[in-house]
Amino acid sequence: MEDIVLDSGTNEVISPNQVQGEKEIAIEVKNAVKLYPPNIILRELNMTVRKGEIYGLLGPSGCGKTTLLNSIVGRCQIDSGEIHMKASKREDVGYMPQDLNLHQFLSILQTFKFYGKMLNMTDDKIIERAKELSILLELPPNDRLVDSLSGGQQRRVSLGVALLHNPKILILDEPTVGLDPVLSASIWQHLISFAQNGKTIIITTHYIEEAKQAHTIGLMREGVILAEDSPDVLMARCNANTLEEAFLILSRKQEMSTNILVEDKNKKYVNEKKIAVQPNLNDGFYRNNRMLCLMYKNLSLLWQQKTFLGFIILLPLIQTYFFNLCIGHDPKGLKIGIINNELALKGFSKCSPELFNGCFLNNPDNLTVSCAFEEHLKKRSLQIEYYHEVDIGTEAVKSNKIWTLLNFPSDYTQALSRRVINGTRTLTIDVEQSTIDVWVDLADLIIGNLMRANVLLGTQDFMHDLLRRCNVNEKVGSIPLRFNKPVYGSMDSSFIHYSSAAVLCLCCFFLPTLLTAGLLLTEKKEGMMERMMVSGIQFSEILVSTAIMQMIIHTIQTLIAMYVMYIYFDNPYLGGHFVTISLLLLIGMEGMIYGFLIGAISKDFILAAYVGTGTNLALVFTCGMVWPLEGAHYFLKTYGPIFPVTAPVRALLAITGKGWSIDAKPVYNGFLSIFCWSTFMIMVICIICKIKKDPWVVRH
Repeated sequence: MEDIVLDSGTNEVISPNQVQGEKEIAIEVKNAVKLYPPNIILRELNMTVRKGEIYGLLGPSGCGKTTLLNSIVGRCQIDSGEIHMKASKREDVGYMPQDLNLHQFLSILQTFKFYGKMLNMTDDKIIERAKELSILLELPPNDRLVDSLSGGQQRRVSLGVALLHNPKILILDEPTVGLDPVLSASIWQHLISFAQNGKTIIITTHYIEEAKQAHTIGLMREGVILAEDSPDVLMARCNANTLEEAFLILSRKQEMSTNILVEDKNKKYVNEKKIAVQPNLNDGFYRNNRMLCLMYKNLSLLWQQKTFLGFIILLPLIQTYFFNLCIGHDPKGLKIGIINNELALKGFSKCSPELFNGCFLNNPDNLTVSCAFEEHLKKRSLQIEYYHEVDIGTEAVKSNKIWTLLNFPSDYTQALSRRVINGTRTLTIDVEQSTIDVWVDLADLIIGNLMRANVLLGTQDFMHDLLRRCNVNEKVGSIPLRFNKPVYGSMDSSFIHYSSAAVLCLCCFFLPTLLTAGLLLTEKKEGMMERMMVSGIQFSEILVSTAIMQMIIHTIQTLIAMYVMYIYFDNPYLGGHFVTISLLLLIGMEGMIYGFLIGAISKDFILAAYVGTGTNLALVFTCGMVWPLEGAHYFLKTYGPIFPVTAPVRALLAITGKGWSIDAKPVYNGFLSIFCWSTFMIMVICIICKIKKDPWVVRH
């Protein structure tokens, strides 16, 4: 669709891009087409902005004004056409987006310093310009946080950022919306002054009256410039008394001239692929000043949010502390039920010391071994509940009043003495009478197995004690196995010793993941990333600055977690400090890269939360923390070791539990897994960048 201008006398279509004097062209758009299939935003749009002029771009919402400005500053790529701009570097262009796109927890001065340093301004120059802009825009004190400002004040700060570096070209999208009319008039007077001093300004506005102060007006509708000229000339050509009336006449003329051809042209735009030419502002792949300004911004944001910073630093302490308090310890005070038939048979109501002191082989009629067993169980921190019938006792197990029920036969002591004395000649009835019946609740496998172990090991220890009292070799009552000193670990090691490596690795992986993804998505969602990208920030600089900040925080988190895990709670630690810390820091790097990946593929926090939660659960199950992979399904047993955290967990377990170093296969496999996964994720991020062209900008 060609741009339309009407001659006021003949109503004939004339070119909107007539040469207007001899002024140099600062920005020129030729036949620009922008598609967001199935929608066509720009339709072979033509636009000419001359140096030292204010170009007022007017049009209804949704006509493509913001897309046009974004294409000029390089935020998005046109699909065909040409855009030329008299600017060789980012410092030549000042851009104010329609949305605020400011970091809410930076102060006004910190905001100016961030963008000023990004554009190679010195500290003295930034402070000088901040004072000038504070007077010009009537800004609040420089130490006020952006978050504490009103909407109008924030918009003025946003305009100040665009004016800060005194650019040659100013592109302002709705800069006066919501401002006081007096302040708006003052800003327009300054814009006119800037233009007189050679600056080129493009400004969009909804206020047609104030747009009359522009040198050139571009009337835009449905992706084309209907006309562009001075306000008086436009009204004269359309034989109109106001710009609104002129706009209405041009819009009606456009409706009459497009009708049936629109659909065919739409198909042409979608199906034809043409060459697009846009300004190259020569940003460079990496600049140290931009990386340092990102570091400044990140550290300033963290310092302003001291509560959040403290929470991030102390989070691994909280996680590891409560892990050590809650995991791996034997439950205390578990209830066990006892039915003591021999105590009732001998006429006693309860056990007393005289009933179980002495050798039961010499005096089986007067001693009650079951009472000695009860006393032994009490030493194992078990609470005893007494029952008189098996049915009542088993019902108590079913109703979860007790975890285990023991039933002592009425002739238990005498039968046990005959069994020890007779050995292989023991009668079957004595074997039966010297056997304790046990019912265990195994619905809770951990507690059920613990109760079963208490009964089994408690019985063996108890038998040793009984035999020692009778001067009989206690080994007679032992199983025919001898456990020597463990090769690794100790005889009293617990589940916490095994799972501590997995907990530490998961903390080191997911804390950087969450912080990185949260930071990127916050800036991406609220538009700050968009404005930084327009100001020249590159992905490489974001990566480096975020990595440095994250590794500083992660190092502190790792040292705190290691102190809690290995010093305060004294979990096994046999390895070298260098290998351990290196492994944990590299796991953090891997987690940080995964956070970048989540930020690249996620458009909002909901998707990021799903991805983060899902992968967290998957890695918890596959890293061996909950259960060894040797007991998992064949698929996981085979392929589980290649998952991101599994090999590092095994490496850390080998380092801390066995004292192995980098030359051991499990250890270097852990390091190799980290490098392989990190490389793979970086490649995926690069592919996403290539497909989306700019993955950090939310396109509308």
